[in-house]
Amino acid sequence: MATTRLLVGIATHALEDLGMSLPQFRLLLVLDDLGPSAGTVAAHRLGTAPSSVTRLGDQLEASGHLTRRRDPANRSVVVLEPTAAGRAVVATVLARRRDALAELVGRLPAAQRDALTAALSALRDAAGADHGTGPVELMTP
Repeated sequence: MATTRLLVGIATHALEDLGMSLPQFRLLLVLDDLGPSAGTVAAHRLGTAPSSVTRLGDQLEASGHLTRRRDPANRSVVVLEPTAAGRAVVATVLARRRDALAELVGRLPAAQRDALTAALSALRDAAGADHGTGPVELMTP
């Protein structure tokens, strides 16, 4: 439980001074990964109701972090896309998280860092695509 609190703390601390909630950031992160997407697709990826994505989209559009438009192929579909400001927030938060984790992991001896990297990679692989994929980078080369 302490490790979960530590990781959540790092995640939320990275959002400080950006005027954005964790759910808002999660939507931007999903859209950054997916590219322009229907709100229902984003909701599915987030594991939440489409109405929740609509409310988050309202807030992010008002703050200039997201645009919404109708899909020309199906006018009943609303496509969400981060703006340049939204993509900048994603880049900033991910860099802050990476830096915080690198600093923390850097306190470990090399053998423990290597073991941690291997264990986290195995955990990510066991979780599969539903929980996100991508490189486990604890330290920059």
